[in-house]
Amino acid sequence: MAIRSVTTTDTLGTFRTTFNTLSTDLGDLQDLNTSNKSSVVASINEAITQTSSFFLRDSSSSIQEVSSGDTVNIVGDSNITTTISATDTIEVALSSTVTGLTSLDATTLTEGGVQVATKPFAIAQAIALG
Repeated sequence: MAIRSVTTTDTLGTFRTTFNTLSTDLGDLQDLNTSNKSSVVASINEAITQTSSFFLRDSSSSIQEVSSGDTVNIVGDSNITTTISATDTIEVALSSTVTGLTSLDATTLTEGGVQVATKPFAIAQAIALG
């Protein structure tokens, strides 16, 4: 949008044209997305004071609202590490050695060159061959 101005030597016609163009540049107050449409300043002030928020959802569909000013904590445990870095990056990593598991569900476990299937007869065969 160009800067609109009227000099003291301009005609009334130039003033009218410049004023109408300025109104077009600003737009219709009714098109504002705020409840206070009395002026552009009132609308901007309302927008500034509104809190912005977003929602986080996990794999079980639990939802948590994060409001303006809140801090989201990304935490790990003994087997998972989390790292926050620029620019807007979260890294979640599984430790190379996992400890403290009470159960493991997998079709095949591989360690080095040895592969063990989790079916009982395959484990028995692997042990017999071992």
